[in-house]
Amino acid sequence: MPVELWYVWDGMKAQFVCTKRPPQDPELIKALQRLKIRLAEVDDREKLLEFRRIALETEPEIWLPDELDLNEIRRNVYGWDSSKYPNDYIIVAELDGRIIGYLHLSICYRLFDGGPSAWIKDVFVLKKYRGYKVGTRLIEFAKEIAKKRGCKILRLIVGLENLAGLVFYKQCGFNIIKVGLATLKLSS
Repeated sequence: MPVELWYVWDGMKAQFVCTKRPPQDPELIKALQRLKIRLAEVDDREKLLEFRRIALETEPEIWLPDELDLNEIRRNVYGWDSSKYPNDYIIVAELDGRIIGYLHLSICYRLFDGGPSAWIKDVFVLKKYRGYKVGTRLIEFAKEIAKKRGCKILRLIVGLENLAGLVFYKQCGFNIIKVGLATLKLSS
């Protein structure tokens, strides 16, 4: 059986490094049978904030500087209302009432696709739950929404230095092409 590649972020080296996959926890495998993948609701705001707080606490080194301000995150989460953004879907992985993973899917018209196009904006699973197919289930849920909305393609941007993400997305069936991510913060 081939060895599965497993990458973790090494904060000292500021890069992903290949390592031996940790053994799976049988209790966690059993608990994850209760996992629910669903669309987030406005009532989930506090759960989303708690999810993000844990994500920041457990892996502070992976976030960009503008992603660390919990007050701004709180404003953003409370500014979100699914009825105001009907083409955006916040998909959550929930275990025993706690959000342990999420995916942001956006549907837009793409001129050269000749119709709607689906974009995954964010995917994140708390560290403790990685390697248990939580992210895969989030991707599968997003694919179903995209198909129902008439999308013929699902896209995302992943940094080429994100070895863990590259391996994960390839396992989910994505073709990775060389691409860079450029952002411009617009002043308000």
